Amino acid sequence: MHELAEVWTDRKGLILIGVSALIYALVLVPFNQVHWDIAGISIRPAAALPVVFGILWGPAAAFGFGIGNVAGDLSGSWSPMSNFGFLINVLYPYLSYLLWHRLMKGHEMRVGPYSLASFWTVTFVTTLACMALLAASGTVFFGRPFESKFISYFGNNILWAMIAGPVIFWLTLGPAIKNGFVYGKKWDRSAMIERT
Repeated sequence: MHELAEVWTDRKGLILIGVSALIYALVLVPFNQVHWDIAGISIRPAAALPVVFGILWGPAAAFGFGIGNVAGDLSGSWSPMSNFGFLINVLYPYLSYLLWHRLMKGHEMRVGPYSLASFWTVTFVTTLACMALLAASGTVFFGRPFESKFISYFGNNILWAMIAGPVIFWLTLGPAIKNGFVYGKKWDRSAMIERT
């Protein structure tokens, strides 16, 4: 069975789904209530979280962030696009997890120049792909202009993800690995490699 399905049958996975959903919703909701922006770019600190949590918790973060995004949208920004927002917020952390482990294959899982470069690569690629997919969904199903929506989505996410994301990543990666606070089959394989 694929790990995206298995997470729903695993106690630790269910706990991490709940924790990640709660954290994401708690960061999203205040900024959905009051729309702050600087030079037209929304202040959206929640955008710093999907890649970090995706890398650490894989499939659990994927569903947690999908659920957390729905909770955030229900607090004041719900629209038909929220259905696609759920799917994108599942995909975004999970793709980050898969790409991170591909780039880190054969490298030690620790904070350092290579892991930071890998983090930035993962962040840029997954943010670009997911925001393009979200904008395309709006264009295909709701007739929204692709270019302006993509620029808005990408701009509102990439700055937080590329600047605040690495800070959170550097603070959490080492302790999370040391204390076994990571989740997913890719992490299980990494731990097995490190023990041999």
